[in-house]
Amino acid sequence: MKMTKLIISGPDETRRILLDPQGITLGRSANCDVILEHSDVSRLHARLYKDPFGRWIVEDLKSHNGILIEGHRVTAQAVLPGQKINIRPFTLSLSEESDRKTAPGPSMQTKISVVDAGPEENIVSHQPGKTSVLSPALMKNLNEFTGHLLELSNPSELYSEACTRLARMLDTLVAIVRLPCSSDSSSGSPEILSCHFGGRARSTPLPQAFHLHLSRRVLNAVQTSNVPVMASSRPSSGRARELTVIDEHEPHLVFAARVNESGESIDTLYIDILEKKSTDELFDFIEAAARQIDFTQKNLFLSVLKKQEKALREANMQLKEKDRIKDEYVSRVTHDIKGHLAAIQSCLHIATDKSSGPLNEKQSDFLNRSRRRTAQLSDFVNELLNLTQMRLSGQLKMAPFSLSECISKALATVERKAQDKSITLTSDTDPSLGIIVGDGFSINEMITNMLFNAIKYTPENKTVHFEAKSDGDYIQINISDTGIGIPADEIGNVFDEFFRASNARKLERDGTGLGLSIVKQIVERHSGKISVQSRQDQGTTFTISIPKNTDSLG
Repeated sequence: MKMTKLIISGPDETRRILLDPQGITLGRSANCDVILEHSDVSRLHARLYKDPFGRWIVEDLKSHNGILIEGHRVTAQAVLPGQKINIRPFTLSLSEESDRKTAPGPSMQTKISVVDAGPEENIVSHQPGKTSVLSPALMKNLNEFTGHLLELSNPSELYSEACTRLARMLDTLVAIVRLPCSSDSSSGSPEILSCHFGGRARSTPLPQAFHLHLSRRVLNAVQTSNVPVMASSRPSSGRARELTVIDEHEPHLVFAARVNESGESIDTLYIDILEKKSTDELFDFIEAAARQIDFTQKNLFLSVLKKQEKALREANMQLKEKDRIKDEYVSRVTHDIKGHLAAIQSCLHIATDKSSGPLNEKQSDFLNRSRRRTAQLSDFVNELLNLTQMRLSGQLKMAPFSLSECISKALATVERKAQDKSITLTSDTDPSLGIIVGDGFSINEMITNMLFNAIKYTPENKTVHFEAKSDGDYIQINISDTGIGIPADEIGNVFDEFFRASNARKLERDGTGLGLSIVKQIVERHSGKISVQSRQDQGTTFTISIPKNTDSLG
């Protein structure tokens, strides 16, 4: 196992911190795991965590001065050991240390190059149809290898543990290499996700600095093949190819097999072993080991996804419960406010009708203002109460009702408001509309609300048109006005709670921003849809489609 430490060099000190694979946050906030106390550092500046493939990722948490790697600002990037991360004025780097209790040999932390051995490497593909029976020793190794993989619980440990175990069993070099899906790998070095080698049989210790080479021809072959490949490299013209630190001028075999394909990259198990250590069944052993790594990885990812899904479900349930408690509280408070407002309105009405004595002009003006303001506040409280009660109830009371009567009632309710503004209110209701199934009270409230809204934002001497028609199993309702319209960049927000368009706020200071939100909820509770089309200074059309019989849609 590897332990990764974060080395932080700052203006006053240098710190070494053991990293948690689940991630740590860095910044000036008291809630951060690591405090970087400096004015240039954002309160929540960066996050460092391990991804499912075992790479350490540094992520910018929308900080003001950013994160620089090799002089370039990054949003999120994998960080290699020793690579410098700059969070002004701090310099960070990662240091990996092997746990000697489990590692069979050194973990490769040097740059690995790729060489081409040319035609001296004879590439052979695995033939599943000719699988041989594994020797007792290899079968024992495979069972132990499989058993150990099944004990893992974290995907980030898989590749390192697989390389460690295989390197110990075979006493040779084992790596997992990431290749691009493209067959062109002629440039650059592959990304080494994990690399270990066994050292029990070495006659001389490894030097402090050494170079490791991988075979380009083998990597190219496995990149284009769905089955494992093998390359045999023998002495040519009395000279041995030295492809890795493992083969000391002796013939060796190289095996490669895919262990994961993500769509953008291919992860490959790479094993380089001296020919004298290999057996005839090793090809089949490598193929079986690669399948076990792939199978384990899918299971681990699935397990992690299930845990995340469970955590999200639980968090969602908690949020819903908190939302319900909030709505219940708002409903109770709003109901109490409504009662107090009713009492205030009664007192104001008595005072203004002069039954309690004559009023001078100034007193009458103040009382009339108070009545208007109280009426506006009462409208807001009613809408807020309707919204919260609708949320808390969960479902509407569905029953057959006459849609044409409901429409006539709504039109009669708003007619006086239209006359006061000299607005022509026209309607076209399909005479075939009869009984539908739904919540009649809510549908009436929806239509009335939409008509009041259209009249409110339509200038005097303009028109508002209402249309209701049958559309198969649905009723289509259109409310069109010739009013101020909605700015194009604000149309997407019109159904948000407490939202009012910028031009609406300029025209009418009073408004709750709840009307259209309530309408949308009523429509959706009836399994319907609502849409809007508008052009600023020309008018707006709202289109509502609801089923005639909501029971048939359940």
